[in-house]
Amino acid sequence: TIPMILDRLKEDDCSNGWLLDGFPRNKVQAETLAKALADENIKLDYVIEIVLAREVAKIRITGRRLCVNDNNHPNHIAFDAIKPVEKADGSIVCRVCGGALSARADDQDDAAIDKRHDIYYDEDTGTMAAVNFFKGLGGDTQVISIDGGTSIGEVTNAVMAKLK
Repeated sequence: TIPMILDRLKEDDCSNGWLLDGFPRNKVQAETLAKALADENIKLDYVIEIVLAREVAKIRITGRRLCVNDNNHPNHIAFDAIKPVEKADGSIVCRVCGGALSARADDQDDAAIDKRHDIYYDEDTGTMAAVNFFKGLGGDTQVISIDGGTSIGEVTNAVMAKLK
């Protein structure tokens, strides 16, 4: 993954900035990415940590809905900004295209969610270990921590304010 990321970051359209979402996911990936970026003289300005309690994250996971026509159509039963459309019969459809919605089986399975969270919140090897690695990295890299318990718009505004 890292060689592919490095190749992409060298493209002209990344010269004014870039964003990685969902990577690195563990401490080893974070360490390897930081070294690879340094070796290629690619500066890592910010790491954004969206802080969210485990139980709130679980509620959000269980509310995600997937559109049969396009998984990139965001739908979530708990967020007004991306809430599916409710039909007269009480069923819900995609807010973008009207397509049928479903939930991922592992988004409704407590054991699967707990396993994913165990990896994410693991401060020794998991995603939180990666965040903590960047916090201890020093240099010009800044770790920005944002409260993820607010609305989508508030989180967006908080991130943008910190990046200015």
